[in-house]
Amino acid sequence: MGMKLNSAVLMLLLLMSITFGTACITQLASGDCVVKPMEIGLYWDQECIYPVYSIDFGMVCRGESKSLVFWLKDHSKEKGRISCGSANFNPSSNGIAESWEREVSRFTYISNWNKKMKPGDLWKVIYTIEVAPDIQTGAYSWDLLVCFIVSHKITCLVVHCFLEVTQ
Repeated sequence: MGMKLNSAVLMLLLLMSITFGTACITQLASGDCVVKPMEIGLYWDQECIYPVYSIDFGMVCRGESKSLVFWLKDHSKEKGRISCGSANFNPSSNGIAESWEREVSRFTYISNWNKKMKPGDLWKVIYTIEVAPDIQTGAYSWDLLVCFIVSHKITCLVVHCFLEVTQ
């Protein structure tokens, strides 16, 4: 029940961000909208120069996994909690499992995201996908959501992911 509720909340947040983002883009043309920088950023590099907009996992065989390293930065002026999830799997996500881990020391990673990010924090994170041995071959896509939660305000990054499952 908790996972379904979590997915429903993330889907609602995604739809709200698409709706408000579209409204803001429309208003930008008339000069009425102020675009604020994202409160968090996901980057390919520790220097936070190259933001992650999409992820192409390439070809992954059935039964294998693939991990990528990212850097998550708090650009806000407040502490906030991080929540990670996914939405819009096409086709269904049955057969693809995901996990997130953050580095807590040089050789230790944990999947516990209860620690709040502080302004200026930079976390090294690993995003892993595991492909089931019995999944259908073909192309898969989904949206990865990384959300920053402060009190009642939620800001989410949406990263588009692609994967080709092979024999």
